[in-house]
Amino acid sequence: MSKTKTKRARRELKRDATRKIANFQKAAAKSVPKPSAPAAKKQKPNNDPKPPATAVPKPPVQASQKHEVPFGTYDHILLVGEGDFSFTKSLVSEHGCANVTATSFDSDEEVRAKYPTFASIHDELSALTPPVPFHSSVDATKLGSYKALRSSEEREGGWDTIAFMFPHTGGLSTDVNRQVRANQALLVGFFNSCLSAHKGRPFLRDGGRVLVCLFEGEPYTLWNVRDLARHAGLKVVESYKFDSKDYPGYAHVRTLGAIEGGGAWKGEDRRARMFVFEKVGEKKKEEEEGEKKWGKKRARDESESDSDEG
Repeated sequence: MSKTKTKRARRELKRDATRKIANFQKAAAKSVPKPSAPAAKKQKPNNDPKPPATAVPKPPVQASQKHEVPFGTYDHILLVGEGDFSFTKSLVSEHGCANVTATSFDSDEEVRAKYPTFASIHDELSALTPPVPFHSSVDATKLGSYKALRSSEEREGGWDTIAFMFPHTGGLSTDVNRQVRANQALLVGFFNSCLSAHKGRPFLRDGGRVLVCLFEGEPYTLWNVRDLARHAGLKVVESYKFDSKDYPGYAHVRTLGAIEGGGAWKGEDRRARMFVFEKVGEKKKEEEEGEKKWGKKRARDESESDSDEG
């Protein structure tokens, strides 16, 4: 082989070797994974006590979250045991309730003496057309005995809603047990009175509501208002937080009367609950009892079937 051919062959071999090395380096570069992001440095444990977490303020209650006022515009509403009748005024003036009748256990003279604000409220509501009916000296445990409160042609089926806001017998005794029993007797008499009838006409219509508002905590929780209502024959529908701000112009007053000089006590600032009960008609009551019996029978049959298979 000539020297020229030998040099050419060497150059080609060298060129092939260089090409192979370059291809190998490219393949190796592709197979190497990309470097990941540097790991975050671990924090050294801090043995110092943690500062107390600051309380996050709760967002204000939205209008959609508030409970609907349980008084319909055209419902026939009976208010029992009113004090200065500011709640009556709020229902009529602020909520537009057109058929409200308000009663008080006290006589007219006693109401005027106990609650200085009553006179102006009475005059304002009496000047409306038609005027709001006021009835004094009405015992909440004997509602059916008052002719003016019984079913009329206008409300032949009975009242739609009967409400007793913050019932209390007053300071009859300093003994807690006696107070509890006295107020339980008041509520039982009230519930039975709502469910009474006169000459076949019910005082409260079927499906009508009975509302009772009480402060939270003892001694009010000791009254067991739900159980008292159930035993009387009412259905427990619900209970929810009572917000006096839903009733503009309403001011809670004490059973014993306004504190001389105004005082610092404000009942509307205390936490309270509204309890809602319903009168179940005989037909609906029979249907519910039938469903309960059917449910028990079905459970018994399934139990017997399971035992037979075993």
